[in-house]
Amino acid sequence: MFILLGILNWSGNFVAARGLSGHIDPATLNLFRWSLATLIFLPFGFRAFWRERHVIGHMWKEMFFLALTGVSLYDTLVFLAGHTSEALNMSLISTLSPLLTSLVAQFIFKEKLKPRMYMGIALSTFGIVMLVTDGHFSRLATMHFARGDLLILCTAMMSAAYNTTIGRIAGKISQTALVMALCLFGTAQIIPLYLWETGGAIILPEFTPTLIWSLLYLAIFASILCFLFWNEAVHILGAPKAMLFYYTLPPISGLVAWLVIDEPVSFIQSFSGMVILAGILFALYGGLPKRRRWKAKHYDQPIEIAN
Repeated sequence: MFILLGILNWSGNFVAARGLSGHIDPATLNLFRWSLATLIFLPFGFRAFWRERHVIGHMWKEMFFLALTGVSLYDTLVFLAGHTSEALNMSLISTLSPLLTSLVAQFIFKEKLKPRMYMGIALSTFGIVMLVTDGHFSRLATMHFARGDLLILCTAMMSAAYNTTIGRIAGKISQTALVMALCLFGTAQIIPLYLWETGGAIILPEFTPTLIWSLLYLAIFASILCFLFWNEAVHILGAPKAMLFYYTLPPISGLVAWLVIDEPVSFIQSFSGMVILAGILFALYGGLPKRRRWKAKHYDQPIEIAN
């Protein structure tokens, strides 16, 4: 449930980035988004943040890194990519994150992942390729990437780093305090990017109704609620398993783009979405790390009580 709510809230992020391109600069949009999110969440999160301030201080390096890869630099690059990359393409390229997350978890953090996990990833990736090429695989030979696509590729790497780090600190801090810390750290990191973008001047955008509603959506749903739900899902499932659901971003983003900015959804996009879902289910069935499966079996054994 947490993972689906997180994905649903996050899916509109790429649509907003595409829809607002040309209306507001990336770092400016990101600063106002997270400043608003911080103000909204402050009454709910500051008490937990203050109560766990010593834990946060002890893990300040991890907090800085998480804010950088999940908030400040990540979202700024997403919005910058929105100037040249389409909403659906942005969500497609970002789905490299599950593969990168699994590779980091296995080869850096030494988690034992079964081959079925990678087979499921391969099947979902096939669905992604089908979606990108609209079913015409010969297009891969002449495929050209825009600058925005390369930026989204960078965010996919950041996403892998963010999620594996979240998995490592899970249980050491409450989700409320964590999100509050990310809001504060991330907003502080965006300020230099904003000043660089504006040449050191303080420039306010034109607050049209579209921008105001977009900022409210991004602050509440794609920031606060998304991070609360997603971080809890990573804590429960583990980073590799949770990231499999990242493959649902293309069909969901395509649906949102169709509803919001009138981007068409074809039969190939619908069919490839089913292929992506099949890959996720295949990876999840028996795709847990070995040590976790052993623990599950161990606890299922009957306990003998000596007289």
